[in-house]
Amino acid sequence: MPHAQSRGAAAEIAVIGAGVHGASAAFHLARRGLDVVVFEQGRPAGGPTGRSSGICRAYYTQPFLARVAHDSIAFLAGFAEHTGGGDAGFVRTGGLYLHGPDDVADARRTAATLVDLGIDLETLDADEVAGRFPGIDVGDGAGNGPGADGRDGNVAIAVREEQAGYADPYRTTWGFVTAARAHGALVHTDARVVRIAETPGQVELTTADGTTHRARRLLLAAGPWTAPLAAQLGITLPLHAERHVVAVLGPACAASAAGGGTSGSGSARRGAPAPGIPGPDADAGVIIDVAGGDYAAPQPDGGWLLGGLDSTPPVDPDTTPAPVGDAEFAQLAEAALRRRPGRPGEARARAGGWSAFYDVSPDWQPVIGQITDRVWVDAGTSGHGFKLAPVLGDHVAGLLAGEQPAPGLAAFSPSRFTTGDPLTAGFGTARILG
Repeated sequence: MPHAQSRGAAAEIAVIGAGVHGASAAFHLARRGLDVVVFEQGRPAGGPTGRSSGICRAYYTQPFLARVAHDSIAFLAGFAEHTGGGDAGFVRTGGLYLHGPDDVADARRTAATLVDLGIDLETLDADEVAGRFPGIDVGDGAGNGPGADGRDGNVAIAVREEQAGYADPYRTTWGFVTAARAHGALVHTDARVVRIAETPGQVELTTADGTTHRARRLLLAAGPWTAPLAAQLGITLPLHAERHVVAVLGPACAASAAGGGTSGSGSARRGAPAPGIPGPDADAGVIIDVAGGDYAAPQPDGGWLLGGLDSTPPVDPDTTPAPVGDAEFAQLAEAALRRRPGRPGEARARAGGWSAFYDVSPDWQPVIGQITDRVWVDAGTSGHGFKLAPVLGDHVAGLLAGEQPAPGLAAFSPSRFTTGDPLTAGFGTARILG
């Protein structure tokens, strides 16, 4: 059993979790001149953050999140300027969001609202999508679109965002950690917090080695492990973990070069071929296919990341995410094939994949705010948190620093679930779109 020991004077603020949200908040707190100590159970970006697809878009139905995402994209694009060094790996590709007939009114209304906020968006009808992006099958308008799982699949309207793209979650997180340390923050790795307790004037944190640390204020930013920590304080956060899959298609090649079939076990193996599977239309950039239920993000090597938009059953975050199975890969690849048939004679090989846990709230929106006298939370980002973290971390830091909250932030308070004020966001079952 570890020998119990205690560290000295209390820090001003402790942060549990060095995923991108905890790392961003730590940077913004340290930049304010506050004494910050971070506890990470493994390595920064070693959990869900490091397995994010890294998509960056400002197309949100929630105006506050849209503004945060828009400003975060600018932050990522100028990462070194904002943090004093590093590179978030941001690549601007543009984004295309495909909607079916049921979403027409909501998509138009959302786009108009965001344009009024200064976000550059354009709406396209199905014919305009087909003309501008001929590699995309928009369907025939008669219920015979390229959908799956009972979806119609027809595109009735699309929204184009030229500023969208993707960034590298790992480099972004480590950039924040490095910048936080440069401003004086102390970051403990391999330091899992196993116990937290409020005592008069401070919070006590005990790590797995038996050491007790103290801080005057605490931020819980531990992703899927946030709710169990909050429960130690008698606070119930209605968060659960879900396993989500990302499949990787390699760069385009001749169909004969990708031959040989998908083989073997349920793991996603680099180089295992998937003959006849093309990639999405590169000119469109990031494609979020609400009508079809999936997304595709281009990669620097010409390959693509593919994932789904819908919820999955709850899982235990202390288990290891199962590898991507052949059936899971095939389902996502077939969705890409239906929507984006590709060029004749062209195919893409299976190039790997992974699964990760999302920490999901009941309304699929972030849970941000104070839960006890000395404890705040930033969690429940529900699979769309990476793109928000650079600027949302500044707002969260402001809360712990006692600053006036940004307009709109209060709607994301944990109390909304007990007062009956959950947020409405996303489109249909694709609530991940916020």
